[in-house]
Amino acid sequence: MAIAVRWDGQGKAFIEFRISDPWTVEEFLSARMTCYKLIHSVDYLVPLLMDFRESTSAPRGMLRQFIAIHRTPHPRQGHIHILGRHPLLERLGKHIVEGVVDPGKSVIFVDSEDDLVF
Repeated sequence: MAIAVRWDGQGKAFIEFRISDPWTVEEFLSARMTCYKLIHSVDYLVPLLMDFRESTSAPRGMLRQFIAIHRTPHPRQGHIHILGRHPLLERLGKHIVEGVVDPGKSVIFVDSEDDLVF
């Protein structure tokens, strides 16, 4: 599978989506459901890390899915950290965060793992 979803480790501080080319909308939706199951297993706010360092493409219709995951988050979903300079997300990032239900659940673009703060 081109999208792997897992806890960061035993501490369960954040959930990582590792995305590699080629990937599909269906794989992303499945990954989102897995993410929600993981979040549902704990009782605290969980940030997400979407690691796009191994991806430079995106399937057709993907922008709608990124908007959906941000506008209709799990109640315990925290900030979304996007790791890697994915061309589509950089170009359309401002459209993803417009009209957000909860402004406290923002999208943060980072260049390296050293820039991550959870």
